[in-house]
Amino acid sequence: MRGAWFALVAALGSLLLIGAVVTGVSSLRQPERAAAQESVSPQRYISVSGEGRVSLTPDTALMTLGAEIFAPDAAAAQREVEQRMGAILTVLRQAGIPESKIKTVVYAMTVERDWQQPSAPVTGYRVSHLVEVQVQPVQQVGELLGRAVQAGANTVTGVSFSVANPAAAVRQARELAVRDAHEKAAQLAQLTSVGLGAPLRIVESVTAPPIPVPFDQGGARAAVVPVGETTVIVTVSIDYAIQ
Repeated sequence: MRGAWFALVAALGSLLLIGAVVTGVSSLRQPERAAAQESVSPQRYISVSGEGRVSLTPDTALMTLGAEIFAPDAAAAQREVEQRMGAILTVLRQAGIPESKIKTVVYAMTVERDWQQPSAPVTGYRVSHLVEVQVQPVQQVGELLGRAVQAGANTVTGVSFSVANPAAAVRQARELAVRDAHEKAAQLAQLTSVGLGAPLRIVESVTAPPIPVPFDQGGARAAVVPVGETTVIVTVSIDYAIQ
């Protein structure tokens, strides 16, 4: 009986010794993990934005015009619109506008009623036919509009100017934007006494908005429509590493 007791005590002692050894090894590894975690630090960077602008003269005009007629009879309204649009298209062709640069953007017929009456009787029909025309060179826009109005156009919904191929201007604006961003980052690095590293992230945005021209019925008869300038804008956001 006494021998069994001594055997149990010895076994418990061995288990306690093994536990102490394991605990000691674990405690020795914890500083190593902490050191490894401290050595991994987040990337520091300088975030800046730059902008480049290049102005150029538009070489393409886009105008939308046509005819709108109201008549008590639907067929009569359609005939009048067709006659007017035939004359307008003749003017455009005579000006050298190819068929591929003319497209219908609106053809609609609406029924109008007298909603003040209990039965809301039909008062007539409104027919609209509008075409979008791409014009080059832009200098002929004013004269072309005047001739179209004389031919029967009574609706001009908009004229805008743009550049057909802005690729070269975009490249130039991009160079200016990146240079602007780099100069800002270099100055910030100098002011904060850090080294400027390589870019970590670059995001670009390009805009080349057309120039809208305010227009009314009287303006369509103007001999000259100012073209002005359009501006290609490139913006970049760049994150530079801090060394």
